[in-house]
Amino acid sequence: MEKTVAKAFRVLESLARSDGPRALGDVASDCDLTKSNAHRLLQTLTELRYVRQAPESRNYEATLRVWELGTGVFSRFDIRTAAAPYLRALQEESGESVHLSIFDNGDAVYIDKLDSQQAVGAYIRVGDRVPAYCTATGRAMLAFLDERTIAEAGRNLQRHTDLTISRPEELIAALNDVRQRGFALTRGEWRQGRRGCRRTHPQPDRNRDRWSRSGWARGPHDRRAG
Repeated sequence: MEKTVAKAFRVLESLARSDGPRALGDVASDCDLTKSNAHRLLQTLTELRYVRQAPESRNYEATLRVWELGTGVFSRFDIRTAAAPYLRALQEESGESVHLSIFDNGDAVYIDKLDSQQAVGAYIRVGDRVPAYCTATGRAMLAFLDERTIAEAGRNLQRHTDLTISRPEELIAALNDVRQRGFALTRGEWRQGRRGCRRTHPQPDRNRDRWSRSGWARGPHDRRAG
């Protein structure tokens, strides 16, 4: 792997996921870089027009050029159109926020959503990426992928709450449970107090080059306890 390129992408991803412009020191700390290294990378990204400095603060932020690349990829997901009526039906049935996601490199990536009309909802943005092993939508997809993909997903299990599974054998057991029950259920493993439920739909074609996809309902623990 070319380390300089990897560092540049790390800086760009950090800025793209930020809520606003970031100071040089913040970017360096977030990306585990020295300030001088971060500054060189930011200058290069600025020259390529992927980053700019905010006029008021001179802090750094990603430009719309990142959005242009993302929308180019996003526009290919015609699955959103096909899934729309099913998302609406699931929202009406559950009364909760409903999300459509795909499996990508060990993560669940949200590509569409319908927000809950409840006063308290589960806030997720389209484009958010979360570990598949600790979310219902991720497990529902992961359970029916090949053994190598499952093993890769279980190599670096990190705790996000006290309830997050942290050992590969726990993940294997959880995925076996998904296959037996026909649905995936998580209870506060990714975010405290959030519960998710996803019914499984195994795909006969398990070609690893195809992204698996999932639609699911999510809400606060007290509403999803039943």
